[in-house]
Amino acid sequence: MEVKPSLFPTFVLISGFPAAITDGQAILICGTTDRRDERIHRDTLLRYPKESSAPEAYLDPTTWPTANMNDTTFENHTHLPIAIVGGGLGGLALAIGLIRHGVNVHIYEASPKFSEVGAGVTFGANATKALHLINPRLLEGFMKHATFNVDPERNNTFNTIRWGMDEKRKDGHKAGDFAFHQDDKKQHDGKLAGLRMRGRIHRARLMDEMVALLPEGVTSFNKYFDNVHDAGDGVLELRFADGTIALASAVVGCDGIKSKVRQHVCGSNVQAKYAGECAFRAMVPGDEARNALGNDRALNSNLYCGYGAYVVTYPVEHGEFINMVAIPQDGPSVGWDQDDWTVPTSAEEIRERFKDWYPPLIELIARHHLPSKWALFTLQHDAPYSYGRICLLGDSAHATTPHMGAGAGMAMEDAYILSRLIAFGGSAANLEAAFQSYDVVRRPRTQGCVKRSLDAALAYDFMFDGVGDNMSNLEEMLDESFQWLWHEDLEAELRSAQQLLRGC
Repeated sequence: MEVKPSLFPTFVLISGFPAAITDGQAILICGTTDRRDERIHRDTLLRYPKESSAPEAYLDPTTWPTANMNDTTFENHTHLPIAIVGGGLGGLALAIGLIRHGVNVHIYEASPKFSEVGAGVTFGANATKALHLINPRLLEGFMKHATFNVDPERNNTFNTIRWGMDEKRKDGHKAGDFAFHQDDKKQHDGKLAGLRMRGRIHRARLMDEMVALLPEGVTSFNKYFDNVHDAGDGVLELRFADGTIALASAVVGCDGIKSKVRQHVCGSNVQAKYAGECAFRAMVPGDEARNALGNDRALNSNLYCGYGAYVVTYPVEHGEFINMVAIPQDGPSVGWDQDDWTVPTSAEEIRERFKDWYPPLIELIARHHLPSKWALFTLQHDAPYSYGRICLLGDSAHATTPHMGAGAGMAMEDAYILSRLIAFGGSAANLEAAFQSYDVVRRPRTQGCVKRSLDAALAYDFMFDGVGDNMSNLEEMLDESFQWLWHEDLEAELRSAQQLLRGC
């Protein structure tokens, strides 16, 4: 696809005033295009196994725009940016990756400042490796604030699995009893570098480390994305709720599960769906948790399985607090009839929902619960993550439930692959092909994660066919799913995408 030099001057309009933009600048936002026939044609071609790591055989690259590689300098004949909509962890990680490879960025964030909803975020081996690949300084920042299992014998343990309720078999296990350690059984780069399994970090701490890696002037706040359209000559025109306009050569939507950018990529049919679960959360003072549960249960990651629900607990802020999340299973057929995804809860509701559970654990959650419970939603679909020069990253493309602690890690993987592909493409003329290559390698893996996370919850709740409350079967199932999660070869995935981008 030949991209003509832009007839527009080199500026982006923000708040009604022109701002200078250097050649090759990238902004992360999102746009739309009306080439519906092209999207339908491409969607017909992109049929491949949901968890394939080698999708080349399922795609005919000759249907793609021709990609002329320039490995040294990102050329932008439109003199316009790539725009990022959304300044969450995924959007910032992408910006950092692009900046590292010489692609300037501009981020459009709806909030008045950078902020993250929620307390702790979990990173497994795949996520910490992605941080390092994006920029080694990201991993250094993560390690400064991350909390791990206190017991050195648990360095390789993601969760210790326990019984949350009495086993229904006669003379069975009692609530609180040990079942097994969910360990990483493979040797990998993280272990060799001394990284421990399952690091948790406060979202705000990680965001602060990311912001410190951004140059000044690359973010505009209070920018509620409204829509985007193709202005021709390689230009996308972005409009915001305050009436301002920005021009870009491409857009990446990092605006979360309720993404407005997604409508321009996937249409209106791809919507988040209720997963049939709500999360009750509590932040318990570390001393109180140790007194009630003992050091082993309080200061290491534990997951309590039960009939129709589970509870996960882990230390944050270096053990100052213990994050506790209790998730009962109602089933997706129940539906969610509230406008808001968070609704008030009470200690009485928690005690009633978990009345047959391990008493000291549930009492801590009831006493320190947050005022609301969170309905869990998910994005399970087979629509492409890109359309023209608009692309989706993180939750906007594949929001998942928290049952594998994998959502943030998937966004970090996305950011690594996409930032490298954009830089590898070498010019704005190759952005559409770069986005398509990204979709081919990332969609199977991330949608596989969405499915596996839903299955994990059913397994924790003793509701998964063939597993039930048999802890040996549960250990085998979790081992397979989490090894798949933790040991993705991201560099091989990138090479596959680069081959597609070359047209091989």
